Amino acid sequence: MYSATKEFRDAEVDPQRLLDVVYDVEDYPEFVKGVRSVTVQNRGEHDLVARFEAGVGGMTFDYTLFVERTETEVRWRRIKGSFRASEGSMVFLGEGKFRYRNAMDPGFAVPGFAVQFVLERSLPRLIKEFRRRARERATEASS
Repeated sequence: MYSATKEFRDAEVDPQRLLDVVYDVEDYPEFVKGVRSVTVQNRGEHDLVARFEAGVGGMTFDYTLFVERTETEVRWRRIKGSFRASEGSMVFLGEGKFRYRNAMDPGFAVPGFAVQFVLERSLPRLIKEFRRRARERATEASS
């Protein structure tokens, strides 16, 4: 499996708000580039199962993730769909520091360096999208 990890600091965003944004997958089509639709199929107290339809490079992918939320982490893993395997997490490490990790095995013929490149390139964009959304929610909450 190929993976990419990035640590970052954000003292301006409440950690719980940022983790909530990551966990609220049904909102992704509004702000995450490439995500076309998300349908939550099952929701528990601290977990959910959601079907995603996303497009990358002219290709459409359909996959289902199991997503869990704790006080300090949101983690996900593929349970069916387009990829052989996919998993990741956003972890609050304390003092405004976070670690975001995404890993995948596409399950079809593609050069490993290309998969690694896409993962490494997408992390900064995804982090930026999540942080922007968390700031928007903070602004909405204060008005």
